[in-house]
Amino acid sequence: MIESKEFRNIGSWWQSKKEKDPCEIDIIGIYTDDKHALVAEVKRQRKNFNPDYFNEKVEIVRNKVLSKYNIEVRNFCMEDM
Repeated sequence: MIESKEFRNIGSWWQSKKEKDPCEIDIIGIYTDDKHALVAEVKRQRKNFNPDYFNEKVEIVRNKVLSKYNIEVRNFCMEDM
C-alpha cells in the first residue's frame, strides 16, 4: 500500500476502552484525493473473516472518524501476500 503512493496516510484504529463495544480496525488508508478511505480487516485464513461483524465495525469507525469519506472495505489474508 505504501509503495503504491495512492494513500496519504495509513494506520490502524481502535476504540477507547471506555466505550462499551470494543472495535479494532486493522488497516485504514486515506487516499491522496482526500475523499476516499480504505478500511480493511486482516485474517490469516479467509474462512475466519466474518463480513457481518466487520461491517458493524466499519459503521462504528465511519461514525467516529470517517464520516466525510467514501469508504471502500476489503479483507486481506495470507493468500493476498
